Amino acid sequence: MTFFRSRKINVIVFPPFTWPLLALLVLCALAVALGFFPAGTPVWLYYGSPLKGITVALDPGHGGIDSGAHFESSMLEKDIVLEIGLELRRLLEQAGARVMLTREKDEDLSRHCPDLSLPRHRRDVRGRVILINNSGANLAVSLHLNSIYDSSVRGAIAFYAGGNPENKRLAEAIQKNMNPLFLADAKEGQLVHQQAQESNAFYILNETKMPAVLLEAAFMTSPDDRALLKSESFRKKIARAVFMGIVEYVFGKPDEVTETPGN
Repeated sequence: MTFFRSRKINVIVFPPFTWPLLALLVLCALAVALGFFPAGTPVWLYYGSPLKGITVALDPGHGGIDSGAHFESSMLEKDIVLEIGLELRRLLEQAGARVMLTREKDEDLSRHCPDLSLPRHRRDVRGRVILINNSGANLAVSLHLNSIYDSSVRGAIAFYAGGNPENKRLAEAIQKNMNPLFLADAKEGQLVHQQAQESNAFYILNETKMPAVLLEAAFMTSPDDRALLKSESFRKKIARAVFMGIVEYVFGKPDEVTETPGN
């Protein structure tokens, strides 16, 4: 599904019940923003429900006996991505979107797959796809953390399946908003991922019926990424970055989100 609503935007969301009191504040903020941003750069301030009518499926990966990537026993992928997913849901709902979260607690989703002949892990993945496809969502984001043998590799990677240009557009919008979180403290010799990547290796991306991204939000194997992930404020920054990526996808045009130059 393609959305054409406006050009690239910055979003400020105000709850509907505050509209009368904040009308003057919005006008002042608009004046300040127009003075702050360079001429020719469009700035849009939204309040109320800018994402009304949009349904987003969020899938915090793993859960239950499947911890996902981990560092010792103190940091588990399943816990961190659930926290990010819950915060992202809050932001999206505040903006007026309807959100379907595949899980809200520490559990696997194998019970949603009726084929008991499959191993539990495969039923879990298929259960997620069933929930996502039955949600009627306009787009889907599956949240994960990455791991690799090389501790110098870090950053976020937004994976998307080929064949649908909307997958790529969504992935690039999210990737662009994630990159600044890791580039700010990048060190010499580190490989910081900055590009969305096409992959047909993920069942969840191949089988969803709407534009979808599997976001590896950071590398659990990177000491620098782990240090960031320990911070609640950074986990909220991840949620906000994904939120802004979704907003730019919904309000953007296909030629407005392009891949970041090579690493």
